Amino acid sequence: MRHWHHTLRRWRVKLAHLILLPEMSEEDGAAIRQQVEDDGRLTRVFALMCGLAAGIAMLGLLQSSTAVVIGAMLVSPLMGPIAALGFGFAALDGHRIRDAAKVVMVGAAIGIMTGILITWASPIRNATPEIIARTQPTLLDLVVALLSGVAGGYASVMKKGGTAIGVSIATALMPPLTTVGYGLAVWQPAFALGALLLFLTNLSAIAFAFALVARLSGAALPERQVDWSPRYVLAGLTAFGILAVPLGLTLSQVSREAGLRKTARAAIAGATGGTNSRIAQLDVSWPLLGDPEVSALVVTPHYAGDAEQALRKALAAAGADKVTVKLQQVLAADLPAQTQAMVDAAMERTAAGIAADVPPFARIRAAIGLPTSALWVNRSERMVFAAPVAAPGWTLADYRQIEQTATQAAQGWRVAIVPPASAELTVALDGAKEDANAIKPDLAIWAVQRWGLNRVIVAGREDEIAPLLQQLQQAGIAASVTPPDPQDKSQEAKLRLSAPPSAPPSSGAQPETAPGSARTSGA
Repeated sequence: MRHWHHTLRRWRVKLAHLILLPEMSEEDGAAIRQQVEDDGRLTRVFALMCGLAAGIAMLGLLQSSTAVVIGAMLVSPLMGPIAALGFGFAALDGHRIRDAAKVVMVGAAIGIMTGILITWASPIRNATPEIIARTQPTLLDLVVALLSGVAGGYASVMKKGGTAIGVSIATALMPPLTTVGYGLAVWQPAFALGALLLFLTNLSAIAFAFALVARLSGAALPERQVDWSPRYVLAGLTAFGILAVPLGLTLSQVSREAGLRKTARAAIAGATGGTNSRIAQLDVSWPLLGDPEVSALVVTPHYAGDAEQALRKALAAAGADKVTVKLQQVLAADLPAQTQAMVDAAMERTAAGIAADVPPFARIRAAIGLPTSALWVNRSERMVFAAPVAAPGWTLADYRQIEQTATQAAQGWRVAIVPPASAELTVALDGAKEDANAIKPDLAIWAVQRWGLNRVIVAGREDEIAPLLQQLQQAGIAASVTPPDPQDKSQEAKLRLSAPPSAPPSSGAQPETAPGSARTSGA
C-alpha cells in the first residue's frame, strides 16, 4: 500500500512540474487552503456584491451589451466559494464541500432573484442575442468553463491574478443565472431550464478543474486530515452527483450534436453536388427535451430540387427522425461568385442571426390544429401571432387553450392566438351564468387584448359591473359605461366593441353609431 502511495505521489509531482506547478510543502498548502476557505465564506459583503454584479449583468443582457456584461463581473465574488468547492472535491472533504455549496447556492439565488426583479421593473423585455446565447450549453461553453477553472486553480495555488481569473470564471456563471431569472420573469421555461443547465455545467466544470489543479499541486487537504463522518460523506456525494448529472447531460447533448453535424455535412455534400458545392453555414441544434434542427446555406453551381428531402432522409436514417431541416441553396457558377456568396451569407448571419431567429412555423401550425388565415412575427418580442379560421362550435376558451398548446411547441417563442372577432361579448358577473354564451371576465379581457383594442363599452348596472371595470382598468383597457336594457334582469354585462357602419366608407355617407356603442380602433 505504501509503495502505491509513493508511486502515485511521484507521478503527481512529475505531472505538476510538466504544467509548471511548483512542488507544494505542507505549510504552503495549509496557508493556501486557509486563504481559499476565508475567501469562500458567506458574508454580507458577498451577498451585496452578488446582487450588484447580477444587476449590472442583467442590464447588460437586456441591452445586448457584451462590454457591460463583462464589466459587471469585475465586482462578482463567485470565485471564492467555487475555489473552496473545488478544493473540497480534491480531498473528498464532505464538510468543506457542504459549506462551499451553501455559499454557491446563496449566490445563485441572489443572481436569479435579481434577474427576476430587474426584468419585471424594466420596460425592455426583449430576448436579445446575449440572452439567447445563454439558453443552451454548447461545446465551446464547456471548454471555456474548463479553461477558466484550470486558470483559476493555477492562480489560487500561485497566488497570482486572482481578480482577472475571477472575472473569467464569473463570466461563465453570473449571466446564465440572471438569464434564469429572465426566463422565469417572462415565463419562458425553455429559457430558464436551458440557462440553468448552462450554469450547472459551467459550475461543475470549473469546480472539477479547481479540484484537479489543487490535487496535482499538493495544495489539497491530505486524506489523513479529512473528516470521514457519514453525514459529511453523504453531503460530498450528493454535491458531486448534483454537479455530475448536468455535466453528463451536456456532454451527451454535445456528442449527439457533433454526430448529427457530421452526418448533415456529408449528406448536404452528397445532395447538392459533392465537391462542387460549399457549405457557407451549418447550424445544428439537438436540445435534450426537443427535436433536432439543421439549418444550412449551401453555395452550389446547380440547384438540386430534392436536396432538402434527401437530407431529411439521411438524417432520419442516422436516428434523427423528427428533424427540422432548413436548406437554402445559393447559385454561383465560378469561384469569385462563390466566394462573394459566402461572404454575403456570413455578413447576413452576423447582422441578423437568421438561423436562430426563425420561428418553428410548422410546429406552431400543427399545435394549433386549425387552418390559419394569417401569421405574423414580432422578432424583438419573440412572439408569433396566429389568426385561425372560425371553427364551428369553438368558443373563446378553446382558442385560448390552443394558444397555450402552441406556445409549448414554439421552442422559445410565444404564440398569441387572435380569435375570430365578435362585436359583443356577454360577461357573467359574480359567478352567475344565466346565458349559455356568457364568459368569465378574464376570458373576455384576453379576447379584447388579442383583438388589439384599448377601449370597450360596458352595458350593465354600475353597482354590479364595478369589479369588471376594475379588471379592465388593470389590464389597460378603458371602459365607457352605458345603462342596460330595462327588461334585462340578468346578472351579466355586455361588452360592446364597436358598431358596424350603416354604409361602406367608399359611398361617402357618414356611418351612424348605434345608441350605447362607440367606434373604436385597435391600439
